[in-house]
Amino acid sequence: MEGMNSFQLMKRTSNGKLRSIQRNATFVLKNMALLSSWNFTNKVHLLEAEQFSRQNHNSEAQASYAAAINSARSSGFIHEQGLACELAGHHHKKIDDLRSAWSFFDQAKRCYTEWGSQMKVDSVTRQLDSLSDYAPGGQSLS
Repeated sequence: MEGMNSFQLMKRTSNGKLRSIQRNATFVLKNMALLSSWNFTNKVHLLEAEQFSRQNHNSEAQASYAAAINSARSSGFIHEQGLACELAGHHHKKIDDLRSAWSFFDQAKRCYTEWGSQMKVDSVTRQLDSLSDYAPGGQSLS
């Protein structure tokens, strides 16, 4: 998804063209959500969450991540629910809310396990292990 990729690239560099791609992707997805809410609403919320996170609008980012997770869950998109949880985990890690980060990564791991992507499970497990002090009981998950 071009819009989401532009957010990942923006983390490494500031580029006006990438900001334009983000705005355009959000505009297009909002219009698509008008036609097929069950399929696109979670994607709109996730793009908005990433934009709010990048701008350090933390309460708006948290609300948008929650909306993306809930929308993906209600539409049955377990892989997109996992992605929203994973990105929420990265956001919370960035703002030093490590207990919440651990919780979101744990949710992402459960989603990716159900989806059947061992590569994503392994990736999120590494995030969880780096936050093991913030796990309930402070236990490593390896």
